[in-house]
Amino acid sequence: MRRYFLSKKKIKEIKKKLAMQLWEDGKYEVIENDITLILRDGEPAYFLHEDKYYPTIHLLLRKAPEEHFVTVDMGAVKYVLNGANIFAAGIVDADPEIKQGDCVYIRDEKYGKPLAIGIAMMSGEEMKNSKKGLAVKNLHYYGDKIFKML
Repeated sequence: MRRYFLSKKKIKEIKKKLAMQLWEDGKYEVIENDITLILRDGEPAYFLHEDKYYPTIHLLLRKAPEEHFVTVDMGAVKYVLNGANIFAAGIVDADPEIKQGDCVYIRDEKYGKPLAIGIAMMSGEEMKNSKKGLAVKNLHYYGDKIFKML
């Protein structure tokens, strides 16, 4: 395992590869293991997946944006928290600006808490109007190995 602090130059490169435009200044370091994780002030903030940096649940619990959300019904929550992909049947709302391929976060309808991060497999409008099909590929969820890395 490698662990090191990021230079300003490297931070600039990473900002260009963010899957979701969320960034706050802080002290950034990297942990390279089987997963590349970026820490902000000691907390997991981003993970690397297919050459893009995705926000972690830790980061979203501190500051979830008002866009890029997919809201699931409470019946879907336990499946999402076990790493299941998100299907249109369990979605009650979604940001209409979502395009296929976008980074999105999954939240529950009761509390609005972030549960997972994924890649949209259909647009936000399709997610809201469709009752079948794969809507979001789950990459990282509350309680998984990325969540527990520290």
